[in-house]
Amino acid sequence: MATKKEKSFLEAPRIPELLDPLTIEDYEIQDKQAFENSRIANGKLADQSADKVSFDRVVFENVFFERIALERAEFTDVVFNRCDLSNVNFRDSILHRVQFNNCKLLGFDLSNSTMRNVRFDQCNGQYSVYRFTDMKQVGFFHSNFDKADYYEASLAKIEFVETGIDQAQFTGARLAGIDLSSCEFLSIGVTLEGLHGCIIGPDQVRGFAHLLGVVIKE
Repeated sequence: MATKKEKSFLEAPRIPELLDPLTIEDYEIQDKQAFENSRIANGKLADQSADKVSFDRVVFENVFFERIALERAEFTDVVFNRCDLSNVNFRDSILHRVQFNNCKLLGFDLSNSTMRNVRFDQCNGQYSVYRFTDMKQVGFFHSNFDKADYYEASLAKIEFVETGIDQAQFTGARLAGIDLSSCEFLSIGVTLEGLHGCIIGPDQVRGFAHLLGVVIKE
């Protein structure tokens, strides 16, 4: 598959050169707690639940999240490098200028969230959830998001580049203007109305034949 040129509409996180090292394992995270100008590296954050926590200009490096629920959190200018956020609950959160690089995101839940200038690069996001999420200027690059759930999500200026989306659920979402031509999938869940205006490659037409009620003859 030919490599597709990536667009540059995403704003990168604004991270200061100097960040204070922070061992977050020492904290019992409280509701409305704020973390700023910090680098959190090589640790494990487990069995934490809090509401309206904010992270501003924070870098997570090689952090393992286990049984974490931070609902209605705010992430501004945040980078996750080589982190495991599988089954983490960030529902109803706000993400602005956030990057996930080489992260494990199996079952990661961002339902009902607001995402602006968010980039996923070389991530495993299978079964991750973005139901009813407001997504604008979000990019998925060289990743695997098979079986991810975008049910009723609002999608604007979304980029999928060489990313697996097989059996991803887009029912209730509109894919107009979204280019899936470099993605790998046999089928995705989408309505005919939602597919209108989507850009696909000629070898992907078969995956949508059922929407038209036709059979493609070999």
